[in-house]
Amino acid sequence: MALGDITTTDLNGWQYRAISVLDSLVKAGLKAERYPLDWTITSNGALRGQVSVLSPLSTDDRRGVFEEWCRVLNASQPRESKRFEGGIRLTAVFKHPTNRGDVQGSLVLDIDLPLDEDDQEDADRG
Repeated sequence: MALGDITTTDLNGWQYRAISVLDSLVKAGLKAERYPLDWTITSNGALRGQVSVLSPLSTDDRRGVFEEWCRVLNASQPRESKRFEGGIRLTAVFKHPTNRGDVQGSLVLDIDLPLDEDDQEDADRG
């Protein structure tokens, strides 16, 4: 292996570090009674938190959850993009420091746009 190659030990170590950060985030969220996110840890040790699309919350409440997590994690200003299937996606990135380097992550909120009148009529007809 050449100097600088990423090994499976590196990848596993990065994921393990992310698990530790996620554990502390979930514990802090529980203590603060913060609405939980759906979390994913990537193979390179990055975290991805998403406000659940299956949440019983209203769109405004889901946006509030997203904004609260952005504030708590000192995330970047959210970037808005159009989703292929319609609606928009808000994405903000954050870094969480550890004694072995930063764990990077992103926060995601998918928002479905309201149906226009023609689409609503089609949906009502089934």
